[in-house]
Amino acid sequence: MLVRRVVLTVLAAGAVSAVSITSAGADPAPAPAAASDCTAAGLSSTISSVTKNLSDYFAVHPEANQALIDATRQSAFSAVGAFNTYFNDHPDQANDIRAIKAPLVDFQNRCGLQVEPAEALVVIGEL
Repeated sequence: MLVRRVVLTVLAAGAVSAVSITSAGADPAPAPAAASDCTAAGLSSTISSVTKNLSDYFAVHPEANQALIDATRQSAFSAVGAFNTYFNDHPDQANDIRAIKAPLVDFQNRCGLQVEPAEALVVIGEL
């Protein structure tokens, strides 16, 4: 159950980002925050930006949108396999998603986060 929540949280959070998706018509993402912005507020802002860009991406890629929703309706083990299969079969979309979530990865690396943001969101979601 925890893996499923993490997977869903990654999708919602972005998971998993800020790329200029010209094919989706999305605005370019803001520049990464300065190291002084390594705060919960900065993390939340980054997650929000990534989530918005993922939402825009999935809105113009209905096949990816449906595949990921279908996968989340399976057991956690099956969902991970379905995600991997889908993105192995659609490497361009996998690269798009990686680019979208890059600001979150950058934030994590720049700020020295030892816990994945998605895992932190799971804990917050359990409050």
